[in-house]
Amino acid sequence: MQDHGHHPRTAALVVVLGLAVAGCATGTPAAGGTRAAASAGTGSSHSAKPVEINEREWFRDIRLDGWEAQGGDPAVMNAVLHRLKNATGKRENTEWFDTVIAPGAGNWVTEWGAAGRRAVREADAAHARGDTSAVRQRSLEASLYYTLAAYPEHRESAREKAAYGKAKAAYERAAGLTEAGVQRLRIPFEGGVLEAYLHLPKGNGPFPVVITSGGIDVAKTSHFTLFEKYLAPSGIAMVALDNAGFGDSRAWPADRPDTDRLYSAVVDRLRTHQRIDPERIGAMGASYGGNTVGRLAFTDKRVRAVVSVCGPVHQALDKGPVFIKNLPPMTRAALAARYGVPAEDTERLAEFARKASLVNQKLVGTLRTETPILAINTPDDPLAPVSDIKRLVASSADGELKITSGSGHCPPLQERYEAARSWFERKL
Repeated sequence: MQDHGHHPRTAALVVVLGLAVAGCATGTPAAGGTRAAASAGTGSSHSAKPVEINEREWFRDIRLDGWEAQGGDPAVMNAVLHRLKNATGKRENTEWFDTVIAPGAGNWVTEWGAAGRRAVREADAAHARGDTSAVRQRSLEASLYYTLAAYPEHRESAREKAAYGKAKAAYERAAGLTEAGVQRLRIPFEGGVLEAYLHLPKGNGPFPVVITSGGIDVAKTSHFTLFEKYLAPSGIAMVALDNAGFGDSRAWPADRPDTDRLYSAVVDRLRTHQRIDPERIGAMGASYGGNTVGRLAFTDKRVRAVVSVCGPVHQALDKGPVFIKNLPPMTRAALAARYGVPAEDTERLAEFARKASLVNQKLVGTLRTETPILAINTPDDPLAPVSDIKRLVASSADGELKITSGSGHCPPLQERYEAARSWFERKL
């Protein structure tokens, strides 16, 4: 139930050809002067040759297209993957390249953290020469690499937490250089403090706003492209938060089906914000986040429009322990971390998954909501099949289904974002 982008996790060999020709479409060098120099200094003698990704050889889901869309440099990412693949250190699982145990060369957290530090140094150099655009770009890149260092946050390790802290610092530096900047919302919630990022477009407002989160492994530092390229040009603000049991929302596990209460807490805060229109609040979520906002459409009338992207509604969630056992290793580990259950306990994992079903909760198929719902997905998603999300759409008095290109779990970013922008322009 993670957001795979649009590449299903199969045993097929995926050749990352785009890495070899990065920049050719614009007629510019692959990485530009500074970035090329950084890539050349990564210590990999194979960095020019694209890595071939056989998904059975990696614990983590490698999502290069999505990472590049979030600001990653293909040459840098290729070099990191080469070092992981060619590492000689002892691995937790000898079948997976990305499981070197000891911190240092070939360790996942170490290698992506090193890439993040290089990008921060480049941002500092750009700041020294007064190049604000480069500061923002390099800082966004650093945020991605540090986010990847923590990815998929399936363990409560100090190194993962430290990496995510650095990801947020770089993200705030980048987003702070936009015209309206970024505000860190700190919302008192169930004995703790829920943190989220508020981005505002140009102007004085009050603005419509979209609250968004990803699935079980997509951090709130991953949504800037949605705001900058799609929502902001339409005059729509955005709040990004981590979904239940993940990142800064780890204190509230997803073992309760009402993960949408985190969204409602954000709604409470936004309705008192002077630059937000309290009557034009929307919500969007992908994968497990799509399930969350699907529920929200029934539970919070203050939310005026919802976009559920590849959100599991019932079928996959209701299949039981056999389904859990057959999940890809990273998906199962991340799901277990969100539920606060050992990955080996398939019975309890299946129990919580069944509770997350919107059909089992007597919402979809039982109730009808007036909240407009747009459901977006590929034609063959095994976790959120078309027949399943049609039930969600049919439960709304104003429902719409969009089938995109791509294959497997979750559609391409550009298609989902364009459809979401159009929907929120019409409904908010």
